[in-house]
Amino acid sequence: MTAAVVDVHAEGLRQLERAERLVEVGTSGPRSRRTAVHKSLEQLFGEARLRSQTFSGANAFASTSSLPRLLQTPQAQRLERDIADFTLVPQTAPGAALPRADAEQPSLGLQEFFGLRHERVIVETVEESYRDCLRSCERQSFDRLQADWEEAKTQFLGNLQRLGQGSAVLALCNDGSSSSPAAVPPKEDSPIIEALLSEPMGPQLVQKIAHLSSASCPAYQAELKECWSILTQELKITLGGITAGALTYLQNRFFDEVKNFVYNQADARLGGVPDAWSLVRAYGRLKFQTSNFPSAAAHVWYAAYVAARAGLVSLLLELPDRAAPASDRCPMLGAVCSLMARRLQAVTPQGAELAGASDADSADLLRADVEQESSFFHDVLVSLLLGRNFAFSRLPEGTVEDWLWYRLHLVHLLGKDDQSAEFKQQLEALRGQAASLPPSHFDPGASGGTGEVPGVSTAITAMQTLNSVKALLLTGQFGRAVQQLQDRALRPVALHMALVLRRSGTLEAVSGLETPLNVSAFLCDYASSFRCSEQLRYFRALDVKERVQALQRLLLSGGAVDELLGYIDPNGRHRPGLLEKTLQEDGMGDQAEFVELCSRAGRQARDQGQYREAIRLLHLGRCYSEVLQVLCCCLRLPIWREESIASGTAAQGEAASLAQDIQRFFDIYERNLDRYALSSQVWTVARKLYATRMFHSLCDRGQPEAALDVFDREQLLGDVDAPAEAADEIWAEYPQIVSAYIRVLNHAATRGAMVGYAMQDRVRRLQSFLAARCNRLVLDQETDAALSRLACLDWTASRHVIVTANP
Repeated sequence: MTAAVVDVHAEGLRQLERAERLVEVGTSGPRSRRTAVHKSLEQLFGEARLRSQTFSGANAFASTSSLPRLLQTPQAQRLERDIADFTLVPQTAPGAALPRADAEQPSLGLQEFFGLRHERVIVETVEESYRDCLRSCERQSFDRLQADWEEAKTQFLGNLQRLGQGSAVLALCNDGSSSSPAAVPPKEDSPIIEALLSEPMGPQLVQKIAHLSSASCPAYQAELKECWSILTQELKITLGGITAGALTYLQNRFFDEVKNFVYNQADARLGGVPDAWSLVRAYGRLKFQTSNFPSAAAHVWYAAYVAARAGLVSLLLELPDRAAPASDRCPMLGAVCSLMARRLQAVTPQGAELAGASDADSADLLRADVEQESSFFHDVLVSLLLGRNFAFSRLPEGTVEDWLWYRLHLVHLLGKDDQSAEFKQQLEALRGQAASLPPSHFDPGASGGTGEVPGVSTAITAMQTLNSVKALLLTGQFGRAVQQLQDRALRPVALHMALVLRRSGTLEAVSGLETPLNVSAFLCDYASSFRCSEQLRYFRALDVKERVQALQRLLLSGGAVDELLGYIDPNGRHRPGLLEKTLQEDGMGDQAEFVELCSRAGRQARDQGQYREAIRLLHLGRCYSEVLQVLCCCLRLPIWREESIASGTAAQGEAASLAQDIQRFFDIYERNLDRYALSSQVWTVARKLYATRMFHSLCDRGQPEAALDVFDREQLLGDVDAPAEAADEIWAEYPQIVSAYIRVLNHAATRGAMVGYAMQDRVRRLQSFLAARCNRLVLDQETDAALSRLACLDWTASRHVIVTANP
């Protein structure tokens, strides 16, 4: 039976159409919609057509049963089975029992299946996004905590470093290491120094520095703001201006306290925009707990005291009329107010008109002094105008500020002129009294006070205020105030105040009353705990002369010299370091100033015995002849003796470092004799001493052959054409050279390392050298014995040589 010819292309199209109809049975969408299953079927049909074309030549008459197997690959057969029955059941593990196909078993259509699959994909995507967000949040939180910890640790170690190098806590934080790390300077220091260098001196600059400085210590921020307010008023160049500024601060502060007290009361009853009299009346009502103020003579005198204490000149002149009719009970009120207004205007001019003031004189003051009806506030005003002392313990609610205000006015009243001896005498008396007061007088929580806090140390309680510092500032004792700030671990603030006081010229104004504050030494000591680059920034705030001295001390301190000076290559050329770059960038100097600085520091280092620093600094200072002199001095040091070096590891390390520097600079200078214009005689002496040092070093290390090579090459026992001052230095080395040379020859003779005629020739030349210089060259007993053993090798000449060498 003949097999029928099958059209492969037509059969494939029929199977594709059949599969598409099966796919579209369980869908409700339009037939023209193309799904992923349609695309898979078309792909399978395309593959089948390609295979049929390949088979068409060889199997043209193939049987009908082989056609489905050709078209249906394993993937197509599996897809056809899935499409034939639309029952989708969950897959089971291999070997597991199959589920029962009963009516209760759930079955899904194609749309529900892909809908559930889509929902599952979306849920998994959302969950993964949620996990990513949590991981990102956790990573960001960890990074933030790590950064905060590093910042807090750096600030903590920096504060400990400023408190003292010997702190036990600092030693624990440094893990027991001997070298403590450099502290981190406060971030406010740099902008403050920049402002001092770039901006003109004035209230705006001081206010800016005060804000930055107070923010550097949050624990004392409010107290430091008050200290800076005092300092701002006192930045004057005369003693009178300083004390007048202190009075201005005290009066303004008292008036601010009056206003704050009144504004914080609900029943102040100011009535609109209050003037000075409205504020004083409201303050009196609150203090005396009365609605009718002033209604008595004591009220009137209290209002006069408040006006004088607040510096209200205009109110004092108007007070007799403003306080009527109660002022009628005080007949001397007008005279006292007029004289007090003149006193305030004389010390702190305010531009108020005094033309309407009554013509009061000393007689009026005397009558006011003997007035029958008086009060404490009447007495304090009259005592002030008469120039008498007053016991402030009698004054209700009297404070240290009230006492200082009274005493400063007495200084101006009794001294009359700030250049007079009486003024300085009164001011010195006030300064001494303020400095001698105990801490309990200013701080209630200090030792001996009545305001101790239970459970808290008195020292800690006293540290919460800076009242004693304020008292020192108000009396012009700036050096003591700065020292107290340092004692309370406020060194940055103390430095800021010292720089401002110096810039304004205020320190010079009080130099006649106290030991001048050494701002340069304070700044250098403060910056010494920081890195070299940071110290150079601080030195910019110094004058030229002081900056040069500070840089010299920094260069001689021995720390980070390579970073400061730069690198010197084997040819002697210099690569600029941090110091030279800073001088050029900041306009503090040029290369000539750098060279001069190095030469000065190098000579100072040489005089102090810091030879390693001296060699480098003198070389950078272009003092090449002086470098050779220092090298010669180093070669004659006793540290090269074996017993001296063996005394300790520190000496060994220092000697090794110095030996490396000597060899390094000798190599540099040997290559650049003409470039450095060195004297041939000076170089010969230095070269002879250097070769001697090499010869002794090789002998000590047990290398006799190398030592003999150096001895012959450098001709150590030859005459040297040296200056008179250098001849003695060379002659001083000859006994040691001869002693070492004889030891080397004895060693060679014992080992048989040298032939007989060579040994005889060396001994003969040595004998000739000693015989010609027997008057200047004296050998020790051990060297004589060694020479005798060598001379025994030649009996015919030994007796004469021995006698000649030892006449």
